[in-house]
Amino acid sequence: MREGQRIFLNKTRFSPLKRGVIVNIILWVLLLTTFLLGCNTGRFAMSVREVFVTLFGGGTREMNLALFTYRLPRVCLAILVGLGMGVSGVVMQDLLHNNLASPGTLGVSAGSGLFVTLYVALLRTQSNNAVLMPVLALGGGLLSAGLIFLLGTKRKQALQPTRLIMTGVALSSAYSAVSTFLMLILDENQMEFLQRWQSGELWGTDWKYVTVLAIWIAVFGLLTFRGGMTLNVINIGYDVARGLGVNVGRQFVFLSFCAVALSSSAVAFGGNFFFLGLIGPHIARKLVGTDARVLMPAAGAAAGIIVLLADILVKSLDFLAGIPTGIVVSVISVPYFLYLLVRK
Repeated sequence: MREGQRIFLNKTRFSPLKRGVIVNIILWVLLLTTFLLGCNTGRFAMSVREVFVTLFGGGTREMNLALFTYRLPRVCLAILVGLGMGVSGVVMQDLLHNNLASPGTLGVSAGSGLFVTLYVALLRTQSNNAVLMPVLALGGGLLSAGLIFLLGTKRKQALQPTRLIMTGVALSSAYSAVSTFLMLILDENQMEFLQRWQSGELWGTDWKYVTVLAIWIAVFGLLTFRGGMTLNVINIGYDVARGLGVNVGRQFVFLSFCAVALSSSAVAFGGNFFFLGLIGPHIARKLVGTDARVLMPAAGAAAGIIVLLADILVKSLDFLAGIPTGIVVSVISVPYFLYLLVRK
């Protein structure tokens, strides 16, 4: 009996779900470590001890200024952008049964970016509204997603993920062309802002932007996480999900809306990170498996670590000074993406 219990415990102790929880804890500890490293990186030298002291109400006036005005908002923004893009990528890949699906490859990010470009071009301003920006980005993302499904599906035919992705790539090119045209009619300062934003500039480093983005990510992140079990069933197959009583159409629309909301808000305040929503879920899936309940937080943490590391490199290396963080993220992500293609 004892031997049988021992065998049972050995089988259940490292079940996929429990293993995923353990890996998530490790990933979030790494994210916290990277967060502290980001707070410690900058032109004004601060030790780890000084960062802790300043975070908890101590420190000199200069330390408080450096940490709470410049470093902490940027570090928090980087984490939130990673969370939004990572979780969004998981949902899109599971819904479409295609690991190449992401806000970037489907053209959702480009659609969000087009509406932000229209906002700057039509109002001729860089004074961005903290509430209006994510709403406009969400509108652009939803319009893009709607066009993708309208043009990429046929009546009385099963959903073809590859066709949807190709449609997204085509629409993304069209959105980018329109955005480029709009930038040509702007003045030099506005054009530079949009160019850097499209390259992945973490521009929304004011606390009002970070606060709005944090609330947005928390609300839609929790709604998405609640649908984790449903996402697992849909990922098995649409027919199987229907057979188990899941309203596939309604859940598909709801989870798609949440995914677009997460990625659009990240794009609005963090810029366009094309590969982030693709690479984050891939890394997480190799570590925790396919269970969406552990995959979503793991993908968010992995994507957050990538953005933070890229931003730390930009702030600490002189030859990268002034380069948008998104460019460094692409440099880090592309080799891994090519590695995935070669392995397959």
